[in-house]
Amino acid sequence: MAVRKYPCIYMRGGTSKACMFHEKDLPSDRSQWKDLFLKVMGTPDPKQIDGMGGTVSSTSKIAVIRPSDRPDADVDYTFFQVFIDRPIVNDRMNCGNISSAVGPFAINEGLVKAIEPVTVVRVFNTNTSKILEEHVRVKDGMALEEGTAQIQGVPGTGSEINMFFMHPTGAATGKAFPTGDRKEILDIPDYDPIEVTMFDCSNPVVFIRAKDIGLSGKEHIALNNDPEILAHFERIRAVAAEKMGLTATWQEATEKGIGPLIAFLSPAQDYTTLDGDLIREEKMSLCCRGLNAGKVHRAYPMSLGVATAAACRLEGTIPWEFTKKDCGTIVDLGHASGITTFDVRLDEKGDIEKVGFVRTARRIMEGYVYVRE
Repeated sequence: MAVRKYPCIYMRGGTSKACMFHEKDLPSDRSQWKDLFLKVMGTPDPKQIDGMGGTVSSTSKIAVIRPSDRPDADVDYTFFQVFIDRPIVNDRMNCGNISSAVGPFAINEGLVKAIEPVTVVRVFNTNTSKILEEHVRVKDGMALEEGTAQIQGVPGTGSEINMFFMHPTGAATGKAFPTGDRKEILDIPDYDPIEVTMFDCSNPVVFIRAKDIGLSGKEHIALNNDPEILAHFERIRAVAAEKMGLTATWQEATEKGIGPLIAFLSPAQDYTTLDGDLIREEKMSLCCRGLNAGKVHRAYPMSLGVATAAACRLEGTIPWEFTKKDCGTIVDLGHASGITTFDVRLDEKGDIEKVGFVRTARRIMEGYVYVRE
């Protein structure tokens, strides 16, 4: 069996990790990428023992970067979510956490000139056709990694990266609310109907109330041991995918792993994080939990965070009904690992102009990843 090696940089971005590739180092025939990325991660295998994957969705990711030809961007970036126990590679969504690694990657790899003390990297995300703006601290021509910024879900501190998702709505469907409604009832085969908010911002998202499926909203990854509740989440997500026009049928959404992210929300409340820390209700605007690739996330996907925070400022949505109305532009999301703060700015028409948040990132390893062909 032949073995081929590919130049690769392994990075943490926010609460996720990914294998980062220059597009020029990959096969020119993109139809080969799916099989390649499955082998890189060691999928399908719940342990991903023969690849770089870390057995959870946040560590089974790929980023591909190239110089951009666009006048409004420095680099183009394509994200791939590699499933774990199924041979699925989803390229129809972005990852806000891995996005934060793109700016430092671009600077350190010489794709963007380093300008001290802060280099602004304009990133075009090809999955969503949206511009991300990353403000990266630099020193001596390299992105800084050491600093005092701390983000929930990551031990220690790092150099602050200010992320801005510019005009993030309509990323997949061209509309903030694909059906035109801010709340509506979905009929779910084999389950009771449920009221949802379907919102396309950064990524397509479907929001539900925790109480509507018998949850308090304080739960987190223990739910991953409950196949019945996971099946319920997946059916809601799949039906929403069809309703939003992302798939022809809800069955296709499940078979191919495409469609919206899903989150279950509740009012601000006291809860204990995965690390055992007590989070008080007065510290948050609302309480939220998210799923990715069929599992409850250990923190909160940043693209889902962007959508949640944005929806908190749009009257009539489920996130809005739970939000403390005195939050102003700042929305504090209480998730399984703690609190993440978002700055949501509206334009003169009341549409979402940009959503900002802070991440940290660092290079973990560089070299070659070896793939059996």
